[in-house]
Parts: sequence; structure tokens; C-alpha cells
Amino acid sequence: MKERPEYVIVGRFGRPRGVYGEIYIVPISDNPERFHNEVTLWIESGSGYTKLITESIRYISGKPVVKIEGYNSREQVSELTNEYLYIGSNDLGKLPEGSYYIFDLIGCRVTDINNRELGLVCDVLSYPANDVWVIEVKNGEKVLFPAVENFIDVVDIEKRRIVIRPPEGIFDSPDEN
Repeated sequence: MKERPEYVIVGRFGRPRGVYGEIYIVPISDNPERFHNEVTLWIESGSGYTKLITESIRYISGKPVVKIEGYNSREQVSELTNEYLYIGSNDLGKLPEGSYYIFDLIGCRVTDINNRELGLVCDVLSYPANDVWVIEVKNGEKVLFPAVENFIDVVDIEKRRIVIRPPEGIFDSPDEN
């Protein structure tokens, strides 16, 4: 069973702002609102993760700007530019019904409504219209499955199980006649 990651990327540091150690955040998240409130931020370092203490978070022209304790000049904070920002996965919050974190879907066993074993979710691709689950089937091939409500019957993260109603031909081999 795939373990829930301890930290999850939610953004990266952009360019410094001003001369007093403020820096822009570029959100990499479906929830850019998370930077409206005080949140514990982490960066990856050689020995693991380092906690950053935020002195303030504000928005300038719709973009989050943060002041980190210990970074008091443009030169100091510029060292953080392009570093990824993480939050603890326990700080992510609860998702609305029918929404899932990608790391929760990866590793789930996929069957059809007749309990036929189809494979495991090994990746999730995000597109504007809908997500696409990459399902690794028994022979090692990967099948792209459109993750739309009409084709999904059950998603049980606790049991690591997904039941789908795939359209004809997605999992059927042309040689199976």
C-alpha cells in the first residue's frame, strides 16, 4: 500500500520583492487560496525538510508575497528563488465529495463492475476537461482512462480500490476474439 507523503508541493518561490526580504510565491496547487491564511511552509534541504517561519503573507496584484523569518534583505531571500514550497500533508484539508488527491489514487487497484481485475493506477494526468488515470495492466502496458463521473462507479481510498465502467475497447485487446 502506498504511504501518504509527509509533505506535498504547493508552490515555489518566485522573485524577491523590494529590499526587505519579501518574496513572491508561485502557487502550484488547485487551491491557491491556501496562501491567504498563515500556513506552515517547508523547503527541501539536503538533510530532509526545513521549516520556514512566516512573518507575514499578503497579496500584491493578486499574487502572494511572503516575508520569512531570518531573511531580511533582497540578497538573502533571492537564495530561495525557484525553491519548491511544501506543506505537511495533514495540513491539506478535506476535499469535497468526489475529489481526491493524486497521491491517494496512485497505487489503487482498478476493477470493472464485474470484478474483473484491470490493473493499478500509476499516474494521473491533469487536463482542462478532465483528469486521465494511467492504469498499468498485467502485461506492463499502460492504459489511459478518462476519469469522468460517467465511467467511475466506486472510489474507495481506504480500501485502495476503484471500480469503473470503462467504455468498450479501452481494456479489450484487438486480439481477444
